[in-house]
Amino acid sequence: MKIDLAAARTTPETIEVSLPPEGVDIAADAEIVANVEFRGSVWRDPRGRHVSGHFETKVKLECVRCLAAIEKAIAGDFDDLFAEEEQTTPGELELTPELMDVSFAGDSVELAEVLREQILLEVPEQTFCREDCRGLCPKCGQDLNLIDCNCSADIDPRWAALKDLN
Repeated sequence: MKIDLAAARTTPETIEVSLPPEGVDIAADAEIVANVEFRGSVWRDPRGRHVSGHFETKVKLECVRCLAAIEKAIAGDFDDLFAEEEQTTPGELELTPELMDVSFAGDSVELAEVLREQILLEVPEQTFCREDCRGLCPKCGQDLNLIDCNCSADIDPRWAALKDLN
């Protein structure tokens, strides 16, 4: 769904959209498994045009310790500011602190791209299936949450002296 930024008014225009999982490709180590629900608005002020609101969805991730699949609810609020074309100059642009939160777009922006960016910001870097996840055996690769393997952990002889410290 394209949002017409050129038609944005000073009074917010409400947008409610439900995008299917395949409508927002996050192309990361996560996969969207539920509709992306978005409730927000579009408006204009002297600084530029805003797209803001709240989104919710579910993503499928892998536990970083045991590689088990996990579904996690993701939600967030945002306010994206898009600069007016008159505010941008051709050529090089010095990035100032005021411009750090400003995006540059034409007369329209794809809502799926805005939501993709926001979802990626909310996906945690490390996800665990549970707090006490034991992970995989470094020797045989078995899931230590499911079985207790009988592999003996080889200790590097340089670190063996630390084993006696308690």
